[in-house]
Amino acid sequence: MTRPASIAVLSSAPHGGAGIAARRLADALAATGASCDFIDIETLGESVPEDARPSRSFSNRTISDAHFTVEHPGFCRGWFVEMLSGYDIVNVHWALGLIGLEEMAELARRGRTLVVTMHDFHYVTGGCHYPATCGRLGIGCHACPQIDRSLASLTVPPRSRRFKAALFAHTNVHLTAPSHYVRDGAVASRIVPPGRAHVVRNAYLPLATGPAPRDPEAVHLMLIADSLSEQRKNMSLALEALAELGARLDARTDAPRVVVDLVGAGDPQTARLIERTGLPATQHGRIGDHAALSEIYRRADVLMTPSLEDNWPNILVEAGVYGVLPVVGPGHGCEEFVRTFNHGVVAEAYAVDAFADALERAIAPREGRARAEAAAAIRAAHAPERIAGQFIRRFMPGAAPAEALPVPELAN
Repeated sequence: MTRPASIAVLSSAPHGGAGIAARRLADALAATGASCDFIDIETLGESVPEDARPSRSFSNRTISDAHFTVEHPGFCRGWFVEMLSGYDIVNVHWALGLIGLEEMAELARRGRTLVVTMHDFHYVTGGCHYPATCGRLGIGCHACPQIDRSLASLTVPPRSRRFKAALFAHTNVHLTAPSHYVRDGAVASRIVPPGRAHVVRNAYLPLATGPAPRDPEAVHLMLIADSLSEQRKNMSLALEALAELGARLDARTDAPRVVVDLVGAGDPQTARLIERTGLPATQHGRIGDHAALSEIYRRADVLMTPSLEDNWPNILVEAGVYGVLPVVGPGHGCEEFVRTFNHGVVAEAYAVDAFADALERAIAPREGRARAEAAAAIRAAHAPERIAGQFIRRFMPGAAPAEALPVPELAN
């Protein structure tokens, strides 16, 4: 009898989006009979030291304020590498501070199958997590426009990029991402060949079999926002678009009643801007209980997420399985989600009027059957048994080939 695969799934952010996705994959793999361990910093009991991988961001906060990570290659714990070498597959998610680049390289040199799951672009860049408007990724991250030169030299990004390129040069090192946007961006950077870069969606098992009865008297519009400070999440634009939508609805005689469900820690400024929209709103605060969050998804009609750059956000999947209609911006993984399932509205630009237009289209009456069909397709595409099967077939020697996923065309 063939023994089950042994897999280690690593994440240093077990409560963030990437860590949640990693945990869901680990659970899905274990459910197939694979021997799968989820390893985070708490489980391990220690992290990469601060002098090897400083925890602060090195971003200069100009073209983007997304995190910028500097790691000085060379740190390696022999005992940790020895432990991980006992697995058939080591799957590294967002694992900064948990496993060092040199430790990953040593696993590759030992012939372990190393699968790097990309939740952003960090593992193929000189340190940025999203390139923003930078086009230097394919030429080695020279003259990086994002690094704070008062904290680190301009030589740091290309040196880090070269180390990562050497890591992916090993034929037993693979890259996965839940979106073609990130996978194809990594391939375009020339750091990994197409044959070792794969799209594997995030696994998700909904807590309920379907949506709750929707409110016939109102359209429930959901927004998830912790603060206005992160440029990439673009929440200021979302709130300005809601205010414009509110003004347009006030001018109509046939306007539906729109109610906002705001989830997230928020801040006083967010509360003030929500009030200025003129739309009735319920501020739920941060919700750590997924069952409670799922109940809001089940009653929502529309979800707006105006990120400037994103991969394949958990919230689109978690809401989509109940038929919630996403309103997103163009040009990245959120648009890819809408195009893949033919479900949602893509704003034409990152502008207030464009998002207000998209919201008006989204709140228009829709046939329930179309929602139900999209929800079923989203559930099927992310079913844990399907994702685990794809993963094992892709990376276990001798397994049958995994299915290829179609590539939707995105806005430039």
